[in-house]
Amino acid sequence: MKSRLLIWLGLAALFLSSGLVLVDSGDVAVIYRFGAVDRVASAGLGVRAPWPIESHELVGVSEVRRVEPGKQRLLTGDTNLVDVDLIIQYTISDPVAFLISTKEPEGLLTNVVFSVTSEIVATMGVDVLLTTGRAELQQGAERTAQAALDAHGVGVRLVAVEVREITPPPAVLDAFKDVSSARGDRDTLALAAEAYVSKHLPEVRGSVAEMMESTRAGGAQQLARASGDVSRFKSLSAIEKENPNSTRIQIWTDAVHRIGSKVKVHVLRPNTEVRIDGLE
Repeated sequence: MKSRLLIWLGLAALFLSSGLVLVDSGDVAVIYRFGAVDRVASAGLGVRAPWPIESHELVGVSEVRRVEPGKQRLLTGDTNLVDVDLIIQYTISDPVAFLISTKEPEGLLTNVVFSVTSEIVATMGVDVLLTTGRAELQQGAERTAQAALDAHGVGVRLVAVEVREITPPPAVLDAFKDVSSARGDRDTLALAAEAYVSKHLPEVRGSVAEMMESTRAGGAQQLARASGDVSRFKSLSAIEKENPNSTRIQIWTDAVHRIGSKVKVHVLRPNTEVRIDGLE
């Protein structure tokens, strides 16, 4: 009789001890009553009604979880294909929502992130994605995916969406390298042309400026000369009107001076025989 009592007491103690809830730091306990969520217990030692009345499930809310879904082939904005490999890091912000919103919260998380990433990649060119666009892609995917997850009530907070690798598909990698090499050669030639222009353009501008200045000076000189000739002509015209003979005398005088400078005068004695070379 006594042994039976001890057995029953032991079973009772075991039954009651199943209601103890020990929650580590950084975790919470979601307590169910008859299968429905009743409350959430924080870190420490707590109690609940024994099973099957109540049960609990521990959830790590401070742990940074990591999902590596593998590569996905996406279409870029300039109709190229790229393989994108993501690393998704997240924490649980709402343990109740995380446990009851969906059977596979990580699967939903992965689908949402890749859906958002696909939409962003479709707006970017392949050159940008492979060079300077990775940070923009990561930030945009994290921000937009978090908004979508909040709308679904998944109960997670994204810590980071990291693009581990983004490459063209192997089947087109060689062709892409050829295109990249050609673009690199084009950029090199463009830089060389710019350097040539930067070096010689000041010289050309200086020559042009010198020619323009010389042309202006010549034009000014010709204009001054023409203005002088016009003034002289007007003066002569006025004198001609006042004294017609003076102009004739001036013309004759100028003609005599021009002819006299070319004529040699020889003074000969009378009856001197003159012989001109070339005449008999």
